[in-house]
Amino acid sequence: MADWMPPTQDRVEGYFKELNNWGRWGHADQRGTANLITAAKRAQAKSLVRTGRTVSLARDIGPQPAIMYHVTFPSSRERADVVLDRFDLVYHGFTITHIDALCHVAWDGELYNGRPFRDSLTAAGATWCAIDAYFDGLTTRGVLLDVAAGRKEGYVTVGQPVTPNELDAVAARAGVKVEPGDVVVVRNGDEAFRQAHPDWVPRVSPHPGMHLSCLEWFREKDIAAISWDMMDERPTTYPGFAMSTHLAIPFLGLVLVDNTNPERLARACAEEGRYEFLFTATPIRLVGATGAPAHPLAMF
Repeated sequence: MADWMPPTQDRVEGYFKELNNWGRWGHADQRGTANLITAAKRAQAKSLVRTGRTVSLARDIGPQPAIMYHVTFPSSRERADVVLDRFDLVYHGFTITHIDALCHVAWDGELYNGRPFRDSLTAAGATWCAIDAYFDGLTTRGVLLDVAAGRKEGYVTVGQPVTPNELDAVAARAGVKVEPGDVVVVRNGDEAFRQAHPDWVPRVSPHPGMHLSCLEWFREKDIAAISWDMMDERPTTYPGFAMSTHLAIPFLGLVLVDNTNPERLARACAEEGRYEFLFTATPIRLVGATGAPAHPLAMF
């Protein structure tokens, strides 16, 4: 990271024009980079399944600020006893594993592919780029980039964000080549960071994570999605770019699988001796939603 220089404000101001995928798959497209998951990519992913071992990349859901969990009192149905659950949760944020819809973030008043933000959202749900576009799931080649394993602390720290150069170095260390249509699973060590910083508060404390310039890397590698545990570095040092790498949504139409847990995957990759696998994730069918909880899986 020592030889890396952050881009200037002028360079960042040019990201939208330089990197955006608007119109690439037609102006009626609402799937964005999911279009890079072709039949050939799915066949490639299928060829990586050798033992059938599956690994969950989802976080556990339990009592926490993002969820209100109510267990109803038991009731009797003749000779049977039953109990029902109710879950109320806020999945956007820093706790629940979910997939962002492309309507989740706009840029200068416009959603991906140039639809007006305000006119595309109603009380009944989004009319453009809702999560519906991914209801059939995402299945493609996945690769793990274990950034945390190369950090002396065992996690990415505040003020030392992940850079494009570091992502390339991590891929080289793992012996994998990131290819178009891949889902890149990035392990930044969120779990260890939170354990080491018990007073850290999401949205209040500074966030470690991916530098804004990683948008360049996402576009260069032409990935279909990123599945990450720590997400963006926030705040950024670039005025106007507060959403940081989440701007991959309106700029690139990139699929973001937020708040994943790559810890089990990192162990599995070490045991399997490889850092590529079949990746699959499907959102809950919340019609018109700005995202949805999901359960990503890796299969070896």
